[in-house]
Amino acid sequence: MNAMVLCAGPGTRLRPLTESIPKPLVRIAGFTLLLDTLHHLSRQGVRKAVINASWQGRRMEEWLHATPLPLETVFQPEEEPLGTAGAVRRALPHLGDAFLVVYGDNLSRQPFAPLVRIQEETGAELVMALSPTGQPSSKGIVLTGPDRSVEAFREKPPDDIAESNMASSGLYFCLGSAMESLEDGERCDFGLDLLPRMLSENRLIAADTTGGYTRDTGTWRDYHLACHDVLSGRVLPYSREAEPVNGVLLENDQDWSGISLNGTIWTEAGSRVGEGCVLNNCVVLEGAVVGRECRLANALVMPGSSVPDGTVADDKYLKTF
Repeated sequence: MNAMVLCAGPGTRLRPLTESIPKPLVRIAGFTLLLDTLHHLSRQGVRKAVINASWQGRRMEEWLHATPLPLETVFQPEEEPLGTAGAVRRALPHLGDAFLVVYGDNLSRQPFAPLVRIQEETGAELVMALSPTGQPSSKGIVLTGPDRSVEAFREKPPDDIAESNMASSGLYFCLGSAMESLEDGERCDFGLDLLPRMLSENRLIAADTTGGYTRDTGTWRDYHLACHDVLSGRVLPYSREAEPVNGVLLENDQDWSGISLNGTIWTEAGSRVGEGCVLNNCVVLEGAVVGRECRLANALVMPGSSVPDGTVADDKYLKTF
């Protein structure tokens, strides 16, 4: 089986972390997200992955050439983003008659076999994985029937009027025929364009609700939660440069005497934490400096930020003050 890994988004909600790299190349608690995704694909029988890129595409191409990978990859550059479905349409010559589509900014342990089985049982042209969400307004919401068929798709409806809490997990199993209505080079998104079009044409889309861990890392809050999931042991990476000890991963070289670390902690190389600080469930990214005697809880300090001495913050995403 082959797969499409969608990596062309600009990652604007994670700036400044994504100012110079594509979003799937961000590090999460000691490992690169895209490398973990490729290992997850390989472990479930995927032999080739097409990886597209637009924002910082050269950086993506360089990374693919320089990194030992667990499967064959094909790089698909896009001068102008084609959209999620448009990118898959362009990649069809490499994907075959049936293939997976995964979003490159998701940290996932979702199994693929249930989607394949549902496609075989229903004959659907596309099977999408669903999971419950507490924030429908940030997701693509799916309404399903009793036979696992998808009846309607709502792209990011307001929370107070959402008709369901079942959201797309960013994982599809597709037949090539699902893309046959698209022209090569046509800009088209799954949620905004292709799925509503298929439903309007009475083409069968099925849903897999068996679940499995998936975390969208596209916002600072979700990125922080993904780091916590890894540090706490909820998600075990396939490979990483160093192992956390009791939920703590310290990559920066400094004297830690007089500093209190509690819960899950990741300090990236090139960061610094001042004397007398107390950190609870915190992430301090590359180039960030936390001043002396700070009290930070459930906080993420963004790359290159400077936190003044004596700062007290809870549940914050800290930039330079």
